[in-house]
Amino acid sequence: MASSTYSPLPAFDELLCMAKQNPAALDELQQKLNQELIDAQSDDRGRKAIQQTLFRLQSEQFRYKAPLVRLTRAYQLMLSEMSRMQDALEQLCMAQEPQPKSCAVVLPFRSKSQEQ
Repeated sequence: MASSTYSPLPAFDELLCMAKQNPAALDELQQKLNQELIDAQSDDRGRKAIQQTLFRLQSEQFRYKAPLVRLTRAYQLMLSEMSRMQDALEQLCMAQEPQPKSCAVVLPFRSKSQEQ
């Protein structure tokens, strides 16, 4: 299996502890992982798309204070992004459908009785 170029994610219990006791450290970890994801993109278009998505997600997080509302909004944003990407992929697949090839005419075999 190929090795990951990203920093390892701490265990869930450690992340939960960070969220309760040191939210600033959790935010720093999130920023670090986000930057690693952006830096790993080979083209500017991919970088910009990730940065735009992160900006929208952060805007939603700043707008709402209740954790459940923030989670719901983040989930809705991710669903919207996935739907948008699926639509783009379907458009790409439809544009690349091969043109139907003309079929050859299949001639039936004649039996020996028909040849005479």
